[in-house]
Amino acid sequence: MQTALLNNGSLVHANEYEQDTHGSRIYCIDKNCNAPVIFVPSHEGSTPHFKTTGKNDSKHQKGCGFYEPMDFVDSLEKVSEYQKDLFDKGVKETIIKVNMNRIDPEYETNSTQTENESKDKKESEVKIKDENKPPQSISSVKSVVTLLTSYEPDVISSILVNIGGGRKIPLSDLVLNQVKAHDSLWNGLLNPNSGYFVYGKVKKITNREKVKYINFESIEGITFTLVLFQKYWKHFTYTEAQLLDKDVLVYGNLRKNDYNEKQQTEMLIKSDNYIEFIKRKIKQE
Repeated sequence: MQTALLNNGSLVHANEYEQDTHGSRIYCIDKNCNAPVIFVPSHEGSTPHFKTTGKNDSKHQKGCGFYEPMDFVDSLEKVSEYQKDLFDKGVKETIIKVNMNRIDPEYETNSTQTENESKDKKESEVKIKDENKPPQSISSVKSVVTLLTSYEPDVISSILVNIGGGRKIPLSDLVLNQVKAHDSLWNGLLNPNSGYFVYGKVKKITNREKVKYINFESIEGITFTLVLFQKYWKHFTYTEAQLLDKDVLVYGNLRKNDYNEKQQTEMLIKSDNYIEFIKRKIKQE
């Protein structure tokens, strides 16, 4: 845990914490927990951080984002919960960029661009779970899944994503469930020049002569459809058996479909690289 709650209600990052200045009473930032934590200074290459002791009240509570490893959706929900509070209280922002050009089968680069992008990819590749610094960029759907399942929620919550044109948005406004994606699109809240990540469960696949429709499970009466035109079929190898009833994260530009005066939301995709499977935890009663 990189961020802790001080006794006066403000937040402090582990890199800036000093007991003489901030006091010894420090707590977990999750409102469902607020367990007392201790500061662990850097040692032999490890970064400074906060942690519970596991004794008495110093234990994360069930429902806390630090209680146990979370799946993709639970992590995103916690990030959404934390982000506004962390930014309002002055936590240092981490700016990362999005460049999804490489997943487009029609994207062409010259040799210099390819070499530079390969170098950037190696430098900004998502690191292992114990790392405390997020990557510098997002360049694939898989990298988003890895980010949300390999980093602690306070680290992810410090991220603002540069989507171009000088506009920076929280990660939770770039990665959406299908209901939020639909509502945001039809209410004019999305950047028309930006692609978005949307997650859901594949429920139906319909093959027409020149187009393939992949429908998500309907939620709250909201339908969401992936559209794959015939010219891209050669880049798409997933079978119905691989996709049906699977939870997935997809990337692409969203568009409205008001056929028969019904508000429907669609996303155009071009290849396998626009889809990544996500694992959901089985909820315990």
